[in-house]
Amino acid sequence: MKSKQMFILPMIIVAFLFLLALAANSLHPTQYIKCNTNKLTVEKAHLEDGEAVIEKIKIPKGTKVKVHQKQEHSSIIIYNHDKLKVKNSNLANSFDEATHLDYVYCRRLVNLREEKGGKLSKVIVKKGEKVRVESIDQKDWDKDTGQMRWYKVKKQNKTYYLSGAYVESSRKLALKKYDQAISYSTYWDDYYKDGYSKDAYASQIDYKPIKKEIYKENSMPKHVKSVHVSMDNFINNQKYIEKLKNINTIIVETKNDEGSVLYASDVCKDYLSDPIQATNNAIISKKDLTKIIKEYKKKGFYCVSRIVTFKDAVFAMENPKESLTDHNGNLVVYNDQYWPSAYSRKAWMYNVELAKECADLGFNEIQFDYVRFPDGTASAHSKLNFHNTYKESKVAAIQGFLQYAKEELSPKHVYVAADMFAWPIVACDDQDIGQFLPAIDNVVDIICPMPYLDHFSNGSFNIDDPVEKPYDTLYAFTKISDEQLKSIKYPAKYRTWIQGYNIDADGVKQEIKALKDTNYPDYMVWLASGNKKDIDRIKSGFKGAVTNK
Repeated sequence: MKSKQMFILPMIIVAFLFLLALAANSLHPTQYIKCNTNKLTVEKAHLEDGEAVIEKIKIPKGTKVKVHQKQEHSSIIIYNHDKLKVKNSNLANSFDEATHLDYVYCRRLVNLREEKGGKLSKVIVKKGEKVRVESIDQKDWDKDTGQMRWYKVKKQNKTYYLSGAYVESSRKLALKKYDQAISYSTYWDDYYKDGYSKDAYASQIDYKPIKKEIYKENSMPKHVKSVHVSMDNFINNQKYIEKLKNINTIIVETKNDEGSVLYASDVCKDYLSDPIQATNNAIISKKDLTKIIKEYKKKGFYCVSRIVTFKDAVFAMENPKESLTDHNGNLVVYNDQYWPSAYSRKAWMYNVELAKECADLGFNEIQFDYVRFPDGTASAHSKLNFHNTYKESKVAAIQGFLQYAKEELSPKHVYVAADMFAWPIVACDDQDIGQFLPAIDNVVDIICPMPYLDHFSNGSFNIDDPVEKPYDTLYAFTKISDEQLKSIKYPAKYRTWIQGYNIDADGVKQEIKALKDTNYPDYMVWLASGNKKDIDRIKSGFKGAVTNK
């Protein structure tokens, strides 16, 4: 009899707790946030120094909340221990109901994929185009942003996957103009006679403000003080580099402007029929490179992989239909090299896969260099074939590549940087190479202009000889950059290259001082190889630089 009572008592307790939970849910039913954007903005009032202050709280779409009090048109919900008022139209009974969309619309031209995270297909969705949603997977929901990582969509009677990074719930939102504060030159309107500036800088670009990500486990120095080195010097001069003062970051060349990948990459075989052409100059295994990166990090260094992107003779020679050619299909030379076309999705994927591999090796950041079209093509434009499959502007192609790179690299919690010519910033257009500061700045984590003194002609910025005036030149250039950065709501971190060649230590010191005086103290010293002799010549110029090493 006693054992029977001992069995019944727990059953009664379980039943009581179940009824209690049922009652609690009835009093405070579970609902899910529903809205047309990724986050619902809710106002919260509180007192501060005796005055009422309105705080705006953003709740990700799909978030589960408890209803504290339901009214006819609105309800009081509990979110992060706060009681907030929301419209009943912003509450749904299930996650599927909250996040369901019959159609989505893209903010820019996007290539669909045949599988999640797979290669880019040739099938595209244009800016503002309506695409039917077949299904979503709750596993693809980002609880912090409210964004769906992937939508399964249908086009041309076939199913594909579309990244949620580019989509909106309506055509109106997809075509919303965010560029009112952006200024641009109309020079290329006159040259091309077809509204190039408008197409390049406005109508094809995604300017939706997106907050830059901060990865807690990947700590970027507050102020980056860096020098560029070759892979050889990164490996063989490790002890010397680790002892450098006022340097907390090392930028390493991992793929050079000839198309050589300088470590034993596994990516090349997936994109090149003869991968040895890219890796025959590799000087280190992935395992050993990972070990060295770890050693640098232990000494407090932040490590950046520099990847030369669209200047790559190896890729171009294997893929002429994806590269810059004449109209007969013959490769053409610019800047002493063959160039893959920045319109080429195969070139996009190749370089991004290399970047992902570098992230897995332990690099903190990926820096894309030569992320542009070759300069000097304007005069021969009619004779050249850029293989512009999707009729994009050059600016749209460069932003598209960097957006794709950011999309692919974000899950690895690695930062994305882009090098940029100085003249497009000064001219307030893309100089026909596809680099327009606001378009790039809106999508990358770090923007890296290259205002080398010897790239400016005499009289630039009203300076007789910019080479002889390092402080004045860098100060004037940075002030111009600052004005353009203000046109973007969430600008990238601004980190400037400075000239380390054909200059003495005092000149380097002046460059750094100019950056500090304009409130952009981060710097990267450009030395092609970064050998001991070159660094020793100028390293005293680093003294006094702000550093948190």
